[in-house]
Amino acid sequence: MKTWILAGTLGVCALLANAQTLPDSQTVVIPGGRLQTIELPAHKHFMSAETFSPFRGGYELSNGQVLYLRNAGSIGAMMYARIDNQEEHRIIATGSDSFVALDQQLAMRIDLRDDGSVGGEVLMRVPAEKLASGEIVPAHVQSMSLASR
Repeated sequence: MKTWILAGTLGVCALLANAQTLPDSQTVVIPGGRLQTIELPAHKHFMSAETFSPFRGGYELSNGQVLYLRNAGSIGAMMYARIDNQEEHRIIATGSDSFVALDQQLAMRIDLRDDGSVGGEVLMRVPAEKLASGEIVPAHVQSMSLASR
């Protein structure tokens, strides 16, 4: 039995010794900051009304809809988001440029660039729907990029 354990350990060591790192030309860099899910953070990021101010307004989404952000209050920003004329959602900051709705229906990352352009993305939970054909489209999360402001 000890022989088998020793042989397995030596085999793993041999594989690790043969492992090589890829040269820079063969490595793939995956950009960070992409939204993956709509989840409430363990700890919210405090954002004052003044800090939130640059984010207020409308953002055109890649699917033609418009994301609107607003706030109420002057000390701790009570922040809200809605898409087009849909229901408004109370949001909290999860970072210096990211937000999530308390009802977990929306999440967004907004990159306000120095040149005045805007980048980022929005995740929106889309409820299940029944098509005219009778087919049911299950609930899913739709990802959209910010097209402009």
